[in-house]
Amino acid sequence: ASERSEKPTAQRLRKARREGKVAQSAEVPSAMMVAALLIVLAVAGPILYRWVVSELRSGLSCSAEARDAEDILTLLNAKAARLLAMLLPFLLAGLGVSAFGGLLVGGWAFAPKSVNPNLSRISPVAGLKNLVSLGSLVRLLTSLAKLALILIIVYLYLRDRMEGCLALRWASSKQILLAVVQLVFGLMLRIGGALLAVGVADAFFQRWKFRRDLRMTRQEVKEETKEHEVSPQVRSRIRSLQMSMSRKRMLKDVPEADLVVVNPTHVAVALKYDAGAMDAPHVVAKGADFMAEKIREIADANGVPIIRRPELARTLHDTVDVGQAVPEALFVAVAELLAMIYRLRRKRSNPMGGNPPNES
Repeated sequence: ASERSEKPTAQRLRKARREGKVAQSAEVPSAMMVAALLIVLAVAGPILYRWVVSELRSGLSCSAEARDAEDILTLLNAKAARLLAMLLPFLLAGLGVSAFGGLLVGGWAFAPKSVNPNLSRISPVAGLKNLVSLGSLVRLLTSLAKLALILIIVYLYLRDRMEGCLALRWASSKQILLAVVQLVFGLMLRIGGALLAVGVADAFFQRWKFRRDLRMTRQEVKEETKEHEVSPQVRSRIRSLQMSMSRKRMLKDVPEADLVVVNPTHVAVALKYDAGAMDAPHVVAKGADFMAEKIREIADANGVPIIRRPELARTLHDTVDVGQAVPEALFVAVAELLAMIYRLRRKRSNPMGGNPPNES
């Protein structure tokens, strides 16, 4: 029953991507880089050939005029800098194609927590386990097999052209350079084709392995289905219960309010101000229609003053959420009401005074 026989669900795949886990292949980027370099050589090869010949001639003529080793070193540095400047765009293009090849297999996935410090990554024990794991052995065998394949290709390619290479002993420098370029290009073409085939095979294997590692048990699929495929009726019931609990918590705070502002029956807003704990009065409850009536009933039953201020009640109801402070623009209006309530309380504490009347 615990066998992982089920395909990963879309939710499981999304979770893995959020954690930075995607199918990855080390063979596809290298194959793409070799393919990009081959394309560059095929397109820009003649230009590079003429440039190299020109630089060699210029270097030989300048070296003949060099007076000492320092002049020769300066000349070599200048030629190396020009060569690097010439090849840099092609190298950057190769790196870009290599990065794109990595995205082709599993796509882009960045998990912020993957860059957080993690002591297990530098743990010698964890490093030793990774070193002797089955995955490391498979990667080692793959690298050895790829190296053997490349050596076989090089051997077969050079064996068939050995006589032509030996004949270059009597060729001119220009002919030798051209032959070397052709030889290297042909060799890279064959190696690139082999690496591309290996990369395609590895890409399919890594995608298969990634999905196999994410396979789920039937129980996991059932639990995930219950969690993420709840019926609309159940979701509506949950929202209704949440709103009901929120209203009950809000109505419990009405008896502790200092006053309730109404309009006159459609809107009610309960306000409270504690000078020692608050910078400004807070809305502790609010509601319209039925909820406004409930707030009025609770306030009236607990002796909380109810004051009719239609415009202020509407503004507070529409702009201030429960638990938030009254905005600065309404400070004066609310302060006047609180001052009036405090005066009424002082009168009530006076034996000659009476109970504060409601203005509702």
